[in-house]
Amino acid sequence: MTGYIETFRGDVSPWEVDATEHFTVAYYYEKFEAATWRFLRQAGVDPAAARTADALTHYKAELRDRDIYRIETALIGGGERPKIAHKLFNAQTGALCTTMQQTLSGVSLSGPTTAWDGDEPEARPVPGGDAGWVPALRDVVRPGEVDWAGNLSLSGHVHRFSTANSFILSAFGMTPEYMTTNRVGLSTFEFQLIFHGPARPGDLIDMESCIAQLGGSSLRLCHRMRNAETGADIAGLSQFGVQLDLDARRPSRIADDVRAQAQALLSAS
Repeated sequence: MTGYIETFRGDVSPWEVDATEHFTVAYYYEKFEAATWRFLRQAGVDPAAARTADALTHYKAELRDRDIYRIETALIGGGERPKIAHKLFNAQTGALCTTMQQTLSGVSLSGPTTAWDGDEPEARPVPGGDAGWVPALRDVVRPGEVDWAGNLSLSGHVHRFSTANSFILSAFGMTPEYMTTNRVGLSTFEFQLIFHGPARPGDLIDMESCIAQLGGSSLRLCHRMRNAETGADIAGLSQFGVQLDLDARRPSRIADDVRAQAQALLSAS
């Protein structure tokens, strides 16, 4: 992996594990944010000037409680909107667990680039305003959730998207009680994130979510985050995942009654 440098090492703490019994997606972004900071500092660029414009993440293998991991980072596209790539490995087994391509604004990077050898982005249309959007979050940015530049951190965004999941899933019968009783969860394999504008401490946040696609065991959810006072878009997420059997740790088919409710919500668009 010529051009990659190690930018982070860590382990999965018990409080970083979610209801699906693996590493919470928001904490991946906390670590990627730290890896980006180190990479930019070592490249001689002020990390505080950088903003994430978009990020494409693919989750390939689980990390669970106590697993150890490392992140390696490289420049894959230079210029005024540079693109960097992160690869997260299980440090014990060497398995590639997660990849992230991150486009930055506010900084410029030059020098040799590394060819990207991972997943390429696929077009994931976001449903329009007439889709079956449901209210999924009402919140406020807290001072302890911001990054080094004073904006809502990447993990702060993703924690809210995860909360929004609970509301959109419940809207078609996949409630917390249902998932606990049936020992199933939502396991994400792709994030397409786009950031429109910053959120700062005290800002009020509203979120809406909808179903964009429905498969046998898979579904794609879309979330949009806005400033509740101005209506300005803050961020959006297209999230692809599967219903996971928590005991077998394998995808499982969505039950027919739940599927019927999901299809009705999808058809409302």
